[in-house]
Amino acid sequence: MRTVTAGVLDVHRMSPESLRGIAAGGASEADLRLLCAAQRSQLLLVLRALLDHVDEVAPRTRHPGGVPSGQIAWGVLCAAQDRSPDAVESVLADPTVTAWALRLLRRLGGFVTAPVSAAPLWADLGQFHALAAAAALRAGAPCVLRVPAHRGMIWLPGTGMAGPVARRRWSEAEIRVERDGAVASGELADVRLPRLLACAAPGWRPLRMLRRLEPGRAGTGPWLDTVSPYRDFARYPRSPERWGDERLQVWEARLAGAYALLDRECPAEAAALRTLVRALVPRSFRGTEGGLVASASSLDAFGAVTLSLPSDETQTAAVLVHETRHQQLNALLSLVRLVRVREEGGAEDGGGEPKERRLYYAPWRSDPRPVGGVLHGVFAFAGVGRFWHAHRGHATGTEARRADFEFAVLREQLQEAVTALLPDDDLTEPGRLFVGEIADLVATWQDEEVAAGPAALARHYCALRRAVWRARHLEIPAPVANRLAEAWLAGADASALPPSELRPRPDLIRLDTFGPLARIRLSAPDTFDRRRLREDRSGEPALRAGYAAVAGDAERAAAAYAEWTAQDPSDPEAWIGAALAQPGPARGTGAALLLDRPETVAGVRRAVTAAGGGLPAPLELAEWLGGAGRP
Repeated sequence: MRTVTAGVLDVHRMSPESLRGIAAGGASEADLRLLCAAQRSQLLLVLRALLDHVDEVAPRTRHPGGVPSGQIAWGVLCAAQDRSPDAVESVLADPTVTAWALRLLRRLGGFVTAPVSAAPLWADLGQFHALAAAAALRAGAPCVLRVPAHRGMIWLPGTGMAGPVARRRWSEAEIRVERDGAVASGELADVRLPRLLACAAPGWRPLRMLRRLEPGRAGTGPWLDTVSPYRDFARYPRSPERWGDERLQVWEARLAGAYALLDRECPAEAAALRTLVRALVPRSFRGTEGGLVASASSLDAFGAVTLSLPSDETQTAAVLVHETRHQQLNALLSLVRLVRVREEGGAEDGGGEPKERRLYYAPWRSDPRPVGGVLHGVFAFAGVGRFWHAHRGHATGTEARRADFEFAVLREQLQEAVTALLPDDDLTEPGRLFVGEIADLVATWQDEEVAAGPAALARHYCALRRAVWRARHLEIPAPVANRLAEAWLAGADASALPPSELRPRPDLIRLDTFGPLARIRLSAPDTFDRRRLREDRSGEPALRAGYAAVAGDAERAAAAYAEWTAQDPSDPEAWIGAALAQPGPARGTGAALLLDRPETVAGVRRAVTAAGGGLPAPLELAEWLGGAGRP
């Protein structure tokens, strides 16, 4: 922690062999330690930069009594490290420390893109002293520090929250660390912290260690964080949440089962999870059934994953693998540039002609993504694909059908994504090597046999997502659409179709329903049948069409898609679904065009309507555009 005054600082370096190993999913223990060490070094640099800024800004910060000097907090941190280095490490290992530090550094630097803090500046600055207090508390280093309290609660990073000691939204409190414990004091109350900091007590809400996982890891995680003010990736500070013990025990059991599953079936992914992820932030989310889980990682909070409760241990394991892969890549990108940096205005690495970054179809996303976003998705889902690939060898019954479906979906989606990504000149040489390793892995999956039912659902799902994405975000030039409309109205043949242009339309994005329905049918067929029967009686045509398509009932699917089209003639998703519901051998030129170029059919149809030609049937128009002639 102390300032270096002489000597040469070492740097963290990633070898090409390690880069290949990480890309292929075989990160070694040394590779994972390197990623963690690089992130720790970054945090120390940020803290050192904050130390300079805090005392510079403090005199201009309005707060009764002034803002305590950052040098005081730094001195306490150094004393705590001299006494117990492990105590300081356990505090710095809290991902929310990095989140606080980076956000504050941006705030002091005036970055307009930084999230806006709801805390007054003196309170954000004062968390430096809360960090020092937590380290002193764990090390048993006596001190007295002034710290901020949010709604009466005092943050002790890596440890928990003390209070309430005050009534006001923001107030100043005191932490007194003594040899026999610590006391948090404010204008409302005093709270004596328990000797066993991991145990809850009146006025003390600790981070909840996942004790079922691995004895002897207390203090280093993983833990469930429902209290830290900087645990949210989008807004902060947040007050502690009140989660009942019974509810948290469900989380612990689900997570423990997922960790054990990965230990048995995917040791490499399990090792990365245990090494990189320290904090799991539970969140509420309706709709986890059918595989819908809300989860996220953040560049600002290395080691933290926020997630809603998945439906079972298998889905929990897949989500943890996914987010751990994001953690790996976030850390890797601080060491190796995989994507070229562009200057403002589009110039690449400060030179060359400005140009727009290309946006891609990322099969797991509903919005167009830049090369960096696709790279993140490719690496994350390659890990999930490895998990389902391994799980297929252990699963039986409906679980095996579900694993087949997930694997078949991901191998197709990843193959499409890496094929598009590899030629992109925004990839650096290491980036091309990295993506190439993933492409080689995905290639080995393509000829593996998958059960017919899950394989057919997977093909349908991938084709549906691809076509719907095109219909939402691509279009043909308006003059060309008008010329084709004139030819249609004149009874002439269609001319050659032009390339489509990207026109992102986030307002058209809707929640996917086919994937969740497919997962329910594979995992719980009786539940699927009951719900389908209910929807057939009173449901909307779009949902009835989805149930019928998932069930393979082409006749009822066609009828429901026709009803959907009549209800909303401008929605190409209904036309796409109708084309997909047809058995493959029965699809003609028109159905093929509706799947390959739905944006063309939609554009010409709009032009025909605008020219007074009514609403031509989508399939009929598609057959004409495809060269089969007008019936």
